[in-house]
Amino acid sequence: MHVELVVPQTTKPKAKANSRMFPVLVFLLMACYGIMTLVVIEQGHVIQSQRNLIQQLVQDSQQLAALRLQESAQHAIEKKQAKAAANGKSKSSPSNAFPAQKEQAQKVLSRKSKMEKQPLQADDKVDRRRFPSQI
Repeated sequence: MHVELVVPQTTKPKAKANSRMFPVLVFLLMACYGIMTLVVIEQGHVIQSQRNLIQQLVQDSQQLAALRLQESAQHAIEKKQAKAAANGKSKSSPSNAFPAQKEQAQKVLSRKSKMEKQPLQADDKVDRRRFPSQI
């Protein structure tokens, strides 16, 4: 019995086909990495804009808390003045009852109004990037 091993000749042309596709595959790989890099950069911009918004919200919250504290202090002063007037300790009108405290409260009010910062303008670039026509 005679057995013969036959090897097909098609192995060499496939190697040439793979070598033709190699530059195309390298180009696609580089394009994918480029797109991924752009996505990472864009995410960095979004994170930075969110960080800025959070900082603005914290500043607004602090200003609101200061205004509420100031309002409650003013309300407490007015309450004390009304109580003193009701008890008859002060015969003058409530507007003249505690002039030193009123002047101090007005100074605090004027300092707070001077220290308040102007609100930052919203950055429109962040909103424009969300439209699919520019992605």
